[in-house]
Amino acid sequence: MSAARRGLDGEHRWTQLTFVENDPLDFDLDAWADVMERTASTAVCISAGGYIAYYPTKVPLHHRSVHLGDRDLLGEVVDLARSRGMAVMARVDPHAVHHDVVEQHPEWIARTEDGELLEHWAMPGIYLTDAFGGYSWELTTEVLREIARDYDVDALFANRWQGHGPGYSEATARDFRAATGRALPRAADPADGEAWTTYRAWRRSRLSDLVAHWDQAVQDVAPAVRFVPNLGSFTAADLDPRVARTVPFLLVDHQARGDGEALWAAGRDAKRVRALHPGKPVGLITSVGPELHNFRWKDSVNAAVETTGWIVDGFVHGAFPWFTKFAARIHDPRWIPAVERAYGLHRAVADVRADARPVAEVLVWDADEHTATARVRDAASGVYQVLVELGVPFEYVGPGSLSALARPGVRLVVLPEVPSLDAAAADALRVFVEGGGSLLLTGGGPDVVGRGALVADLLGVDVAERREGIVRNNYVQREPGGAVQDGFGDARRIVGGTRLVRFGSTPDGLDVSWRFVPDHPDLPMEEVYPRSSPTEPAVFGAAVGEGRVDVVGFNVAELYWQALQADHLTLLDNLVRRGLGGRRSVEVHGTGVLDVATWSGDRSFTVLAANLTDPMMMRGQRRAVSPLDGVRVVVDLDRVAALAGGPVLGGPVPGQQASVRAQVLVGEEWADVEANVSAGAVGVALPPVHELAAVRLTW
Repeated sequence: MSAARRGLDGEHRWTQLTFVENDPLDFDLDAWADVMERTASTAVCISAGGYIAYYPTKVPLHHRSVHLGDRDLLGEVVDLARSRGMAVMARVDPHAVHHDVVEQHPEWIARTEDGELLEHWAMPGIYLTDAFGGYSWELTTEVLREIARDYDVDALFANRWQGHGPGYSEATARDFRAATGRALPRAADPADGEAWTTYRAWRRSRLSDLVAHWDQAVQDVAPAVRFVPNLGSFTAADLDPRVARTVPFLLVDHQARGDGEALWAAGRDAKRVRALHPGKPVGLITSVGPELHNFRWKDSVNAAVETTGWIVDGFVHGAFPWFTKFAARIHDPRWIPAVERAYGLHRAVADVRADARPVAEVLVWDADEHTATARVRDAASGVYQVLVELGVPFEYVGPGSLSALARPGVRLVVLPEVPSLDAAAADALRVFVEGGGSLLLTGGGPDVVGRGALVADLLGVDVAERREGIVRNNYVQREPGGAVQDGFGDARRIVGGTRLVRFGSTPDGLDVSWRFVPDHPDLPMEEVYPRSSPTEPAVFGAAVGEGRVDVVGFNVAELYWQALQADHLTLLDNLVRRGLGGRRSVEVHGTGVLDVATWSGDRSFTVLAANLTDPMMMRGQRRAVSPLDGVRVVVDLDRVAALAGGPVLGGPVPGQQASVRAQVLVGEEWADVEANVSAGAVGVALPPVHELAAVRLTW
């Protein structure tokens, strides 16, 4: 007897099982039923076809597993999921084919620049398909139709469907030339040149058309079924908005930390996609094993607390959880309790977040990961690390999401060494500042295309020189009586930057708080001293309309990621506080590093924080959870009212503040706690924090 059927709506918890060819020999359906039960999974994604079919396909050239026999693994899992009331998605992978396809349709195969068939880099004897050609548009379409017609699924899902480069087949070269008038770009062409820029735009359009084609194809045979693309490295920014609006949800295929990634990278991905597509559900695919692509240990297991922490940081920032396991055999079951723990915490959060939306007083300008230089990416990571360490919730804004500037309660926008803005973005930022917002520019601020420096546009400060090379032994010195100098004790001078901006004329009314110490040698040691007094401004700001603009004239964000200087953290803390008017909507007091997010619902406000406190926060696998004692969360009710778009009021007497109910998460259950209301703020003491801290206020 089947349970009540669930569709794709809502915050699901997904189980993905990616079969290998010999799984039909001993696939244990009962073991996987137990995994789904233990993890409280509400949806399943199961391998169906593409490179290998795990059901009795009738599509010519669609390779069946040689071990399938009379089994139908797809059907078995679909029936199991439906008996549990789970949503079901069938997975196909069209990126590679066997040699029989190559023999009959060589035009479907990707080529090298020299025209040779492109053999798979990891599996000799099989070949890569051209994502823009007939294998995708014809054969894969028929596979998707067959599954949608014959199986009770909610959606079809494609993995590795975006191709591996231009493909260089005759058909793709012909289509590209017809659309652009150009030949396909070559490896020798500069990455930021016109050839590759034109190709990326064409690729985006062509692959967006393919998503729309597949979606329509499955709906033609099963109107309720949808197609969902796995984005992977093909980010949400590259999916045409007209297509992104039609898919049920978006997925980020960032399965675990790579080398040098911080624990907060999972939440970052969620925020980036949500910024580009507000209101669209987002999922984060997590592998139970490590994601070190140079080594590819696909059938291994991460440390349990690493897996749990990755999933938790993702859903704190709005990415519903999805785990994937390669191969049905469970050689190492240590991942199951890790997913079980993370999914239990998600269930508790999802139950109270159904009507909530992410809110924040701070927005960070996001750089395009595909075109940004390494230094711009480092600056973006540096600002992210700073705000996490300061416990400041924030969201992203960018050229495609300027409407975020008008959200209720937004007070500060940070631009971390973004090199350039278009005129529309610069104009939107001016409107934001003149209306009462604050703007923090690091690295001297960007240039506005066709108009010069943004600081000249906003403050009347000219940029005389951008020193792009590495400057050694640079310092900044306090301006007597200047602002943003708290926390430095008796120090008069701190580390400056490695890339500096020299400013020309400065207007009256400019508030200079730090100045550059003049350049001097770093060797010989006897020569390491400045020859003159500081004069050039390094950190300054001024009022603009009803708001304020602050500028750091060196690469403080990039350098923080590279060198993690404590004084730079203190400087940015001061600047963020000034931009927020000296107080925040949420203050988290206590030791440890918590990655904080805030959610506003109907007469509710929820603070979620992933505990990142760990020696392995910046690199490697976590070894253990570091519990935090004595953490206290203070919520400013006026600031919450601004974020919520309405006052935290509604008591029996007009204008009287309503009583506030406070709850905290204890284990996987919510418990009432005392809410201490004083001077318009609510203070809540948390129980010991393990993977997740959560406070919920309702009124």
